Amino acid sequence: MRNLLTRTASGIVYVALMVAAVFTPWVAVPLAFFLALVGVRELYKMYETPELKQVYPFTNIAAGVVMLAFLNLSVQLFEASMARALPHTGEPSPYFIGFYLMMLIAIVSVFLPVLFCKQVHPVQVIGMGLLSIVWIVLPLCVLFFLWPSHNPAQMLSFFILIWASDTFAYLGGSLFGKHKLAPDISPGKTWEGFLISFVLTVGLAVGLSFIPFFKSWGLLWWHLIVIALLTQVFGLLGDLTESLFKRKAGVKDSGKIIPGHGGVLDRVDSILFATLPVMLFCWLIVR
Repeated sequence: MRNLLTRTASGIVYVALMVAAVFTPWVAVPLAFFLALVGVRELYKMYETPELKQVYPFTNIAAGVVMLAFLNLSVQLFEASMARALPHTGEPSPYFIGFYLMMLIAIVSVFLPVLFCKQVHPVQVIGMGLLSIVWIVLPLCVLFFLWPSHNPAQMLSFFILIWASDTFAYLGGSLFGKHKLAPDISPGKTWEGFLISFVLTVGLAVGLSFIPFFKSWGLLWWHLIVIALLTQVFGLLGDLTESLFKRKAGVKDSGKIIPGHGGVLDRVDSILFATLPVMLFCWLIVR
């Protein structure tokens, strides 16, 4: 009972922070940095070796620089949009020059320790650094720095649908699950849970389309259905990927920082995979 109360309380705080981040940068910015840097730390701890321990500070620097690059870019683009136009000259925009320069610094930070520190497995070391940036940091940068200013309703619907998808899959699998979806990776996931979640999440998406807040931002019923389908498929891939990483590392949870839930990666694994495809759909299709 006590564990259930702890899990419920921490879950409410987590959801409240994520929703608040949709509407205010004062929550979004520190939350993004916290999730990214702690997530990178959890990944390195799962596979900690003397080599990885040696290069972790460099990866941490790279992660921070990437986040600062996206944060700076989002601020500049927002200011330009408020001025109603980006500068049109024959030269590269100063916004993107700064962005590219900071990304270059981040890449150098990942490769630098392999060049100047004694490493037995340089490919694995570099691979861990690049995985940290691409899998954890990049989606969180896009989610918290580039997405909210575009359309907060899209981001909020994304959160609602991906959380609902996870919840429906868990309940459906617990009540009706018989056929394992990926027994060697995540024995708890079943095809029944996936299908029940699929139907209910799409139904929820249709329901959201009737709420004035989402309609006022131009989200149609079919937009939300596509977002639901993308969160369903890519969210599952993200969940299975993190489960695979944990199974190979021999750990149950990625960390213990969220009481009753485990680590940061345990909470955002679905979001990390689903952010980029959903964002791309919203930017290209939804106006």
